[in-house]
Amino acid sequence: MSKIVDFFKNLINTIMDGSLERVRIVSMMNQGFRECYYAGELSKLCHVSIAAGDPDYRHDMSSIWLRSGFKITIENDSGLKESELFEIAQYILTNVPFVRQLMSMGFDTLIVIGKNSVVGRQFSLKAYADLLGYFLEQSKNR
Repeated sequence: MSKIVDFFKNLINTIMDGSLERVRIVSMMNQGFRECYYAGELSKLCHVSIAAGDPDYRHDMSSIWLRSGFKITIENDSGLKESELFEIAQYILTNVPFVRQLMSMGFDTLIVIGKNSVVGRQFSLKAYADLLGYFLEQSKNR
């Protein structure tokens, strides 16, 4: 039954987003998180989804704000510490090429939150993309 639900979720996301690439990256991240959790490499099971982004974090490539958030939900969040949220966020945010890839797919907000707790944080992807440094580096080479 869950495969049918997943199929319909993916179909609806593809229709709404107009991009199979966004659905694929979410699916691949979820598969990777599950495999690492089952193998004992992660103590927290994470689930990635598309959510509403923060309108203050918009950039030129942002999708509509209802679909511009890249959300990571910690499923087993009992005893979740704020430091664990930041650790997960930093893993994403310090990978500048991945941040740029997310931005090119229309994401502008990284959301890391517990499933049942009120603990959660949002981050502006453009603040971590190092675009200014990239453009300065490009202009030096010309």
